[in-house]
Amino acid sequence: MTARRLLDTLSAYDRRFWILFAVQLIVAIGFGAAMPFVSIFLHDVVGVSMTYVGTIMLVSALISAVGRVLGGEIADRFGRRPLLTFGMAARVVTFGAMAYVVHIRASALVVGGVFVAVRFAGSMVRPGLSAMVADVVESSRRVEAYALFRIGANAGWAIGPAIGGFLVATSYASLFLLTTFASLIGLVLIIFFTTESIRQIESEQFAFRRVLDVARDLRFLMLCGWSVLLFVVMGQFASTFAVFSTQVVGIAKAQLGVLFTISGVVVVLFQWPAAWLAGRVGIRWGLVLGCILYALGYFSVSFAAGFPFLIVSMVIITLGEVTFTPTSMAAVANMAPKAKIGRYMGFFGLAEALGWSLGPFVGGILFDSLLGAPSALWGIIAGIGLAAAAGFAATTRDSRMSGLNESNG
Repeated sequence: MTARRLLDTLSAYDRRFWILFAVQLIVAIGFGAAMPFVSIFLHDVVGVSMTYVGTIMLVSALISAVGRVLGGEIADRFGRRPLLTFGMAARVVTFGAMAYVVHIRASALVVGGVFVAVRFAGSMVRPGLSAMVADVVESSRRVEAYALFRIGANAGWAIGPAIGGFLVATSYASLFLLTTFASLIGLVLIIFFTTESIRQIESEQFAFRRVLDVARDLRFLMLCGWSVLLFVVMGQFASTFAVFSTQVVGIAKAQLGVLFTISGVVVVLFQWPAAWLAGRVGIRWGLVLGCILYALGYFSVSFAAGFPFLIVSMVIITLGEVTFTPTSMAAVANMAPKAKIGRYMGFFGLAEALGWSLGPFVGGILFDSLLGAPSALWGIIAGIGLAAAAGFAATTRDSRMSGLNESNG
């Protein structure tokens, strides 16, 4: 793609899309600086087991699943902008509280409780962001748009962990102060630079059972079901992988920050080519390829003998991310009726939260049980990814996810 063609492509997007891109970038810098070190703080500083860390992650992610569903409903009923304003304000408050409890070295129970609140606040925002992108981008360009959106998030992840690796030498609390400030900037951008994008308000009276009604869409339910397995694998990213790298392989915490920075750089460099590839091979095989790359990347961790090898593993894992994530988001947006995009995004977020919650929990148990057998530890995790790939290959068809069905009219 020539530079002129690239500029023409970028200029075709609505201004609100680029504001959302900026929000993703800034918030991800703060979140990326703190998140990779949460498990390490709980395990090394507070002194709890990895099984306990996994349990905290499980509870927080299950609560965040409720936030996803609630956020999706609010986005459909009251608009994307009110949800984003409230959610970003809640992020400022909860991350500020997290900085305080970490600073005073509160108990694992208190830190875990505040972390649950952090995850809940953050989870409410995501369906609104995803739904607004769908509102302002035509269906034929959504894989490309969500790929660009991921570049914003992961450019932040490229910068954030490097900053976090530096700040953690000063204090863990400083990580969450940075995240608080980043969330505040995001809130300002939402308030002053975005306008409402929703065109059709959900008119049905709210009932939680209606949220679950989307599960009657069997095409969508299959997508969510296989995605849960892949999200379990993805959930190892900032928990099992982080602790294994520092404790077993023996890299420094600053090097861990560099690893996550490399991941962000790989996303920035390869997200666009991956989106182009996914557009050529189709949603079905884009999902399959993403799962296979995740499985290969995590299994390779079992052979890591040092920092350079972990770099290779991280690159492969991240290539799985840049392939799977925008493809899955485009599939959800294309399958959803226009008045229920937020609800579908929220339900898919429920599946994502379930997988991400089970991931650290499963990984924590495997870590404590198979610490002396890394091939078994990472082989089981890779096997879950391959099971997801087989599921997508066997049960999905591009034509059923293209968004050209009558319900999307």
